[in-house]
Amino acid sequence: MQKLMPKSFIQLKKASFLGGFFVVIFLVLTSCTTDKADGKMVFRYNEPAGIPSLDPAFAKEKSSIWVVQQLYEGLVALDSENAIVPALALEWEIDSTAKVYTFRLRNASFHNGKPLAADDVVYSLNRLRDAKVASPGSWVVEDIASLRTVDASTVEIVLKQPNSTFLSLLAMPFCSVVPKDEITLTKSPVGTGPFKFHVWHYGEKLVLHKNEKYWRIDGDGAQLPYLDGISISFLTDQQSAFLEYLRGNFDFLPNLDPSFKDDLLTKQGALQERYTAEHTLLRSPFLNTEYLVFNATRPLPKDLRWAINASIDRKEMITALRNGVGVPATGGIIPAGLQGYQPGIGIGYAPDSAKRIIASYEVLPELTLTTVANYRDLCEFVQGALAKLGWDISVNVVPSAALRSEKSAGTLDFFRASWIADYPDAANYLMLFTTEMKAPNGPNYSRYSSATFDSIYDAIQSAPFGAERIELMAAADQYLTNQAVCVPLYYDEVLRVFPTRTNGVQTNALNALTLLEAKVLRD
Repeated sequence: MQKLMPKSFIQLKKASFLGGFFVVIFLVLTSCTTDKADGKMVFRYNEPAGIPSLDPAFAKEKSSIWVVQQLYEGLVALDSENAIVPALALEWEIDSTAKVYTFRLRNASFHNGKPLAADDVVYSLNRLRDAKVASPGSWVVEDIASLRTVDASTVEIVLKQPNSTFLSLLAMPFCSVVPKDEITLTKSPVGTGPFKFHVWHYGEKLVLHKNEKYWRIDGDGAQLPYLDGISISFLTDQQSAFLEYLRGNFDFLPNLDPSFKDDLLTKQGALQERYTAEHTLLRSPFLNTEYLVFNATRPLPKDLRWAINASIDRKEMITALRNGVGVPATGGIIPAGLQGYQPGIGIGYAPDSAKRIIASYEVLPELTLTTVANYRDLCEFVQGALAKLGWDISVNVVPSAALRSEKSAGTLDFFRASWIADYPDAANYLMLFTTEMKAPNGPNYSRYSSATFDSIYDAIQSAPFGAERIELMAAADQYLTNQAVCVPLYYDEVLRVFPTRTNGVQTNALNALTLLEAKVLRD
């Protein structure tokens, strides 16, 4: 019997006048007074995309996930290092078959005062896989064969087969625990989280209040969270939101929009000097790989695929186009921050070798690189790099809906893609090239298929966590790199800007918004 005990949870480039314009506006606006929320410590931020639902079964967009993480909890959670830690489960056991999981629950209550019980966990996970609910997260629990209450505080989950990623899946917001038979979650959420729903003025403001009966305490015995509330605005114009931040009406910048990125950051990705006294830039890995995809059903010779990889100066691309945001992809499809990542296995910048390969072809294949408008500059950078070496390719910019449709249909030869991890495990990236996941049945839009690779992936799925599994993931990534099945460009980063009054906000490589220990200290 394997017993896992918890560790502590408390542990468009603008013209040059743009920078000057923002500085003047900043000096004017910072002289204004800010809303002190009647002395309460309220954390305020803007969500330009809006929030479609407060029901965790539908928490697939970042905007919904951030709110769900404040309102609800699951059996387990991810800490700032992406490690699995206890949440509503005090501890758990995994039997010798690696298929039976037994979770023992802690004493906790929902926002409506109802005590947490094992029936609520069973209800929540069954609801997630209920076809009538039609949750986009139903796939997360598809490996569950059965689940039952052992007693009021114990839940048993039996899997169809061993799955070493199961605990990571349970940490996803989809698996948040809700009260049994609760049906008003979309507009009136009820969870066990550190904050509870107060009011939602659609399109204007969402307000959460502190859960005064929350179960967590800090290392000194003080109850968490420290904040009295959270206020979320919905300004769709990013420049307006930036100016509101400078005025002091938001307590962090969650994303750096192109409309003000150059004003805020140097080309090397540091904060501009004029902002360093009153603001702090924090950057951390984000499990998102940006890459270019070859259509394996329209074969391009392996040496030409290699040459495309070798033609790209990724470091220069990151500096010139992204203000230093991102890590050049010197590894494979597995991004920095995950076990199995190998920083040196990638096809490096080798223009001379790439040029010799290209020159060896009397007639080069016609090739079109398809993308959406937001990534046109990246694709044109690749186009320019290949042109310098003697290969003229085309760049085709299409609407997002058209790109989704065509890559699913398999009509594109070569296109830009990205993959943000659903859970912190390298298998989430390797499955993009498995035969089982070939589009339209899954997200293998390259339609790549290899019996050798599939066998390595199957071994990863059945292997327990440990050195052997990490070695298998590294071998799988090395195999894909050797075959030059795609063109990794960069591994993304989370960049957040805070005023000096804000501290204690945490994140992880899945871009979580953790406010348990956040404080906003106003004058």
